[in-house]
Amino acid sequence: MKKLIIIISILSMAVFSHAHVADLTFRLGQGGFYDDRSPEGILGGGQVTLDIKPVKYPIAISLTNEYYTNSNNPTHSYEIAGMLAVNLLYMKKPFKIERINVFLGGGMGRLEVPKGEDKPDDREIGVVYNLEAGINVRAFWKIGLYGIGKYLYAQKEKNNIEVINFSEFIVLLGITLNFGL
Repeated sequence: MKKLIIIISILSMAVFSHAHVADLTFRLGQGGFYDDRSPEGILGGGQVTLDIKPVKYPIAISLTNEYYTNSNNPTHSYEIAGMLAVNLLYMKKPFKIERINVFLGGGMGRLEVPKGEDKPDDREIGVVYNLEAGINVRAFWKIGLYGIGKYLYAQKEKNNIEVINFSEFIVLLGITLNFGL
């Protein structure tokens, strides 16, 4: 936690200093995906993301934390209790419109799923890959809205038993706080 605070402090100083070297965007969104394994047929979740984009280049590093469950305490192996991912995104302002920013990219990270109802606090950890595309529209001041479509893939077997199995298309909508964009 201490390292995260130091990193955010350094990045904030870079954004707010006269030597503006990076744009930052914080994204907070909700969404989900359809899944036949769930009794409801759908899983809901959320995303907290920090996009760091050097001013001179159209590439951004995106740090994402996500979850997708049917309850406050995930207990089924088809629920995602936590996901941390690092993505490389191409960000562009289409048609020279200052308020709109589109992005496209992908990356990988770490995925945690519950082992099952009999062990709700135990987690299975695996590697996740994702591709995403979205749009960020600055509404007023530094506040905006965003929409994202992403493809998530994670597979893992233990003793010839599938313990992680995701190949999902996810849609998320949310708000943004933009510094420098």
